[in-house]
Amino acid sequence: MPKNKKQTPNHSRESSNAILGWFHVAPSPLAAIFTVIVIGVMCALGAFIIFEYRSLQVQSHGRVGSAYIDNLLAPLALSHFESLGNSDRGSDQAFSYVAEKNPNLVMRVWALDGALLYSTLKDDTADHHEAETLQVAIQGQFIVKLEMSGEVDPEFPLAYPYFEVYAPIHDPVNGSLIAVGEVYLDASELLRDRTFVERTTWAAVILAALSMLAMLALTFSQSSRLEALLDAERRMVKHNDRLRRAANRARFDAAKANEQVLNVVGAELHDGPIQLLSLVSLMQGRTTQADLPDGTSISGLINQVMTELRSISAGLILPELENLDAKGVVTLAVERHIALMFGDVETEIVEPLAKLDLPRKICLYRVLCEGLSNAVRHGEGRIPLVKVCQRGSILDITIYGGKSQGAKSTASVTPWHLGLQGMRRRLDAFEGSIDLDIAKDSSTLHVTLPIQSPDDTS
Repeated sequence: MPKNKKQTPNHSRESSNAILGWFHVAPSPLAAIFTVIVIGVMCALGAFIIFEYRSLQVQSHGRVGSAYIDNLLAPLALSHFESLGNSDRGSDQAFSYVAEKNPNLVMRVWALDGALLYSTLKDDTADHHEAETLQVAIQGQFIVKLEMSGEVDPEFPLAYPYFEVYAPIHDPVNGSLIAVGEVYLDASELLRDRTFVERTTWAAVILAALSMLAMLALTFSQSSRLEALLDAERRMVKHNDRLRRAANRARFDAAKANEQVLNVVGAELHDGPIQLLSLVSLMQGRTTQADLPDGTSISGLINQVMTELRSISAGLILPELENLDAKGVVTLAVERHIALMFGDVETEIVEPLAKLDLPRKICLYRVLCEGLSNAVRHGEGRIPLVKVCQRGSILDITIYGGKSQGAKSTASVTPWHLGLQGMRRRLDAFEGSIDLDIAKDSSTLHVTLPIQSPDDTS
């Protein structure tokens, strides 16, 4: 149990941090504007509701007072007009009884000319000075006023606040206007109800405003979190792009390093076995046996081995390409092929050609050497044709040769010897392509080498 008690504060702290983690609101002008708008709208709504409630409350009390006046004071007004023949002394007694039972109730009856007919106040000789109020009541409308403060009359039984209601009095028989009634009602209970309703209204408005602000904060929090995620994704994309470019540069460096390794291997072959065989060739005159049992002379065999080793080392040692342009690389590859294979090659170079970097020069040279070797080896004696041109940012190389009975298209499952796969691997480093088209009596090797891919730019 003590162990659990020690873990409770940490757990509650972690829970609160997790809850706060959901709200990630960065200060922004838009959030401040929406907050001010929500607060302003809710305050205006609360004020409008309270204003309408006050107006409806006063109007409802005015209607009650108007009905009270029209029903209670109508007999008193009728008894005053003897010409109507409706004098009723019982109404005077009822009026006095109501005044005695309700000492805080003040009622008056005014004639249409402004003269005071009846009043619950003793010795009431008040003159009606508000002609406009009387005119409105004479027109058949009631008027209600809420008096909150003013001069205190010691003879007036009601204290502030109170209602003052004016309403027309009609003849119950024919409905004609005969007088104007005035009644004063205590408004303290009404104000208590008003205070309660207003507090309840403001509490509801504040609660609604807080709820809306919470939803607004949650919305902006989610927006901020999404923006942060998008920003993180943008940074990740940029980082991946940098890694991809670095990988491409590493691939180019690897290709260059591979060529350097080949150069070293070629140099070692030339300086090692070839030199030893040359020494053996110089010593051949000292041997007693001139021919082997199969009739092959030692000198011929040594010359054959030296020729093959020289061909291998010549193929491994890459010639100097740094100072050559694209046309020079093509020319050098063709000339070297002619020198090694003792055959002719036709060339067609469409200038101008873009300047190539060293890795692409090496790739172009190797592709031409391998393509020409395959064209001669499988071309059935047909002279190969090399066409080089530039289409936009693509260097287009095409080698036309004869039909090979054992050759197959690159679309087939079985590749056309391993040379094609070697060329394909070289071209993949530069996002290039290779395609071998086998016709009835000819073969076409088509190679595309991008001059500069988008990933090469730093």
